[in-house]
Amino acid sequence: MSVVLEPMAGRHVDAVCAIDSRCYSRPWSAAQWRTELAADDRTHLVARGNDHVVAHAGTLRVLDELHITTVAVDPDHEGKGHGTRLCIELLRLGIAAGATAATLEVRAQAHRTQRLYGRLGFAPAGIRSRYYDRPTDDAVIMWLHDLDSPEIGEPDPRWSRLMTADRILGIETSCDETAAAVVRQGADVMSSVVSSQIEIHQRYGGVVPEVASRAHVESIMPVIAQSIVEAGIDDHEIDAIAATHGPGLVGALLVGVSAAKAMSLVWDVPFIAMNHLESHLYAAFLEEPDLEMPLVVLLVSGGHTMLIVMEDHLRYRVLGSTLDDAAGEAFDKVARFMDLGYPGGPVIDRLAIDGDPTAIRFPRAMANDGWDFSFSGLKTAVVNHVRKHPDADINDVAASFQEAVADVLVGKARRAAQEVGAKGLCLAGGVAANSRLREKALDVCVEDGYRAFLPSRAMCTDNAAMVAAAAWWRLQADGPSPLDIGANPSLRLPVS
Repeated sequence: MSVVLEPMAGRHVDAVCAIDSRCYSRPWSAAQWRTELAADDRTHLVARGNDHVVAHAGTLRVLDELHITTVAVDPDHEGKGHGTRLCIELLRLGIAAGATAATLEVRAQAHRTQRLYGRLGFAPAGIRSRYYDRPTDDAVIMWLHDLDSPEIGEPDPRWSRLMTADRILGIETSCDETAAAVVRQGADVMSSVVSSQIEIHQRYGGVVPEVASRAHVESIMPVIAQSIVEAGIDDHEIDAIAATHGPGLVGALLVGVSAAKAMSLVWDVPFIAMNHLESHLYAAFLEEPDLEMPLVVLLVSGGHTMLIVMEDHLRYRVLGSTLDDAAGEAFDKVARFMDLGYPGGPVIDRLAIDGDPTAIRFPRAMANDGWDFSFSGLKTAVVNHVRKHPDADINDVAASFQEAVADVLVGKARRAAQEVGAKGLCLAGGVAANSRLREKALDVCVEDGYRAFLPSRAMCTDNAAMVAAAAWWRLQADGPSPLDIGANPSLRLPVS
């Protein structure tokens, strides 16, 4: 959801009252709010997303002092940085109006909120006993002095660091790769380190979640340290830390999230919890930062097959997804049945080079039916064919299977690009490294006049550079993530 800040007006009063009724024991009435908005020494802002007010905040200015009087966030939208953005903007407006100091009160028990204000530059100055009621609680008085000092300037570096960051350390542990990377301003990859667990899981024919988690524990700190060394910077030059918190294997996710939170606290930098699917969408921008939108992105991996319209940064629309097996999952299952080893995608890709893709006409399920995908039937067709023809050329089987997958994927992506008026077509995810899929995607883009972007194979598979790149945009939009956020193995792509 894209959120904008704007001055509070009469049309916002009902929405603000609704938020206050959920946040305060004694909320103001609509009449009180209208009187407040008419006062010259008051400034109130709202944060609005998708035509809904999700937060509001206000100040009272007395001579050269700015008093933050209220900050309220809809409980359904907490932890997304809306209150932080409102406070920063109110402080900037206060500076422009001549304020040199700012003050506020916060509940004594609200330790996390106090830490947030502390990162804005506020410091405790005293206690007001029993200031709050329902429940009764003391208030901590906090002050921010030298608001207009030359050292702070505009924008104040203490504030901008909360909403943007120059160098972000990204961490990725959603499945079987332990990765860390340092990316500058969302596009400049200063380092990218990936420790793969393929050799560990090959003996089992697939990823074993508990084994993956233990391997992440062993690798996470050395990988992070190596990424910082290769970036040529010191720890204190990291401005923010991002980690994948879903979707993925819950044990694996917890390793990366826990490490990132710990370093966020120790280094006193923002933490950004990132969506693995969203990160894949930003892999393309690391190598082609001037891509024009809207884009159709074909996200294909071992766990996901999705057709996505990227309308703008952080604005997505999912057209379709798999109804059963993901494309990469189908590759692995076919390879396992044919005793080709794990992972199946690269093996089938190599065998297909010497095979005839027209030798066997495997089914193309739902090829012209809607936007969703289905590969379970194709997998079964390959299994049945090999059982019926045990002497079939393995290269022909691999090439024919691969051709069927690529036909369906590229065919739907092509139709989607035409329908939405896309300016380009991107591939993302581990299966995007498949040579035939890349070839067919490039061919249709040349034929139809679209711009094609095929990420390097290193950026197709799981990596932390894409996490840091997406986090740069997410931090600007939503601010830091709360440190009580956990791993979410079933997390979905945030859609507009």
